Order: sequence, then C-alpha cells, then structure tokens
Amino acid sequence: MRFSGNTDELLVAYLDNQLSENERATLEERLVQDDYLAKRLAFFERTSLPFKTSFEPLLEEAPLEHLQTYLRPSPSPALSRRNLIAAAVSFLALGIIGDRAFLHFSQPEENWRELVAQYMALYTPETLAETPTSQALESQLQATGKQLGVPLSVANLTLPNITLKNARVLAYDEQRIAQITWLDTASGPLALCITRNTGKAMAAQSEQRLGMNIVYWASQSHKFMVIGHGTAMQLSDIATQLQRDISVS
Repeated sequence: MRFSGNTDELLVAYLDNQLSENERATLEERLVQDDYLAKRLAFFERTSLPFKTSFEPLLEEAPLEHLQTYLRPSPSPALSRRNLIAAAVSFLALGIIGDRAFLHFSQPEENWRELVAQYMALYTPETLAETPTSQALESQLQATGKQLGVPLSVANLTLPNITLKNARVLAYDEQRIAQITWLDTASGPLALCITRNTGKAMAAQSEQRLGMNIVYWASQSHKFMVIGHGTAMQLSDIATQLQRDISVS
C-alpha cells in the first residue's frame, strides 16, 4: 500500500478494520515513526465516531466532483465511499459539548461562504431528522447567540411551513460561525449562518454554490448568509424576513 495518497482515508480504513494484515503492519510501522500521523489517528479515536455509519447519511448527496479535487488533483479512478468519508472528515472535526457542537474546519479558505457551502452540501433531510424539545432549542439559540453577540430566539427564527431544527457554533481558523438550521419538507435542509464583520455593511446579494442558492448581507457588526436548495425567490423571501426579524447593528 502506498502512503502518498490520502492518509485520512488510510486511517479511517484502519479504524474500520478494512486493511489487510500487511497493510496494517506497514501503517503501524509508520505510526511509530510519524508523530503527526500518530496524532491524527489519536484524534480519530478520541471522537468515538463509527465513521462509516456516522457519515453515510451526510454523503448521500455529497458534491463528488468537488471533493475529488481535494483528494487528488490528477486523474484517478472513481472514489470509494471510504474516500468520501475521509474527505468529509478532513473538512471538519466534530466534538459535542453539552447541547452545542463545535466544528473545526481543517481546510483553510479565504471565503467563509464557500466553506459553509461545502459543509451544507453534505446535509440530507436525514441529517436533520431529529427535532429537539422547545426548551432545548431555545437554550441552543440563546447559547449560540451569546457567543456571536446576536439575539436569537425561536420567535425571531420561525419561518412559515419550515421546521426549525437546531443551532450550533462552527469554528473556522479561529473565527466563530453561528449555524441555525431548518428542514423544509419541499426543498430539504436550510441554514442561516452568522459571523462577525470587521468590514462595511452590505446590502443583500445572491449567488449559487454547489447547486444551492445563497443570499448574503452584512451589518456593521455581523455577516449573514442563508443557504438552501429552495428557489432563488424562496431564499430571497426568507432572507428578507430574517434580516427584518434579527436586529443587530
């Protein structure tokens, strides 16, 4: 087995017991010599996630061609599911703390909207199947809003015919991003993401990334983006309501 390829793929296969005896022996020998590789394996072990099953729902609609460019820039055979699992893991490291999830992106990007789009492209309706209690949801929103300095509540995030699902904090390159998600039975997962703004305020604009429509804008203190699989008109209407209901300077 060659180790010049995606090492995360090899580590996932190792933890899933999908390597041959010779491959395991070769990898274990390198683990003794390679401190970074050993730490990477230790991280995967600490997450206590069954990678194959944990990422399977997220990968059903994964942007295959986009992930391929991260895995191998040169022409290569079709990717296995294990390739995609490793790619998903390389984008984020998941750790649950109380009722909040902190996601640390390991692929540096200048554009935070592109990072959010890459992450949201892995979502399916099954990802958001569970709905917390009203009390738990309110607690998530208050904790998330407090970290970003934005007043968040069920009242100002209720959308017509769309179910509010959860709120969490993502951490990218020491920059915190609030993520609020909904599930639209017609179009699928929908999210509002918020991060602090050090630039100027900006009126709402629209774009598309990875097959999803996005509306983004900024106040003097925060940047916002709404992203989902609904039509551009639907996303614009949702963004208009949220921009009105979430009052920040």
